[in-house]
Amino acid sequence: MAFTCPHCDSVAFTRSSRQATATLREAYLQCSNLYCGHTFKTLTEIVATLSPSATPNPKVFIRLGGKAAMEVAKDQLPLI
Repeated sequence: MAFTCPHCDSVAFTRSSRQATATLREAYLQCSNLYCGHTFKTLTEIVATLSPSATPNPKVFIRLGGKAAMEVAKDQLPLI
């Protein structure tokens, strides 16, 4: 995943990262512009399932999004 520096719009490179939780990754980035020198931390999180896993982890809950959520909602509508 590419990030740009919010100050000078140069490319920022990941210097290190770690898996914080099953759905959250923390990364430390550094701007490539030597005159800027900005370093910062990002958080990347899985926020929705678009296509369910064939081998789901029962310890992990990720809400359904997009077409997957619409399919479940359609199946739960009451019949009139």
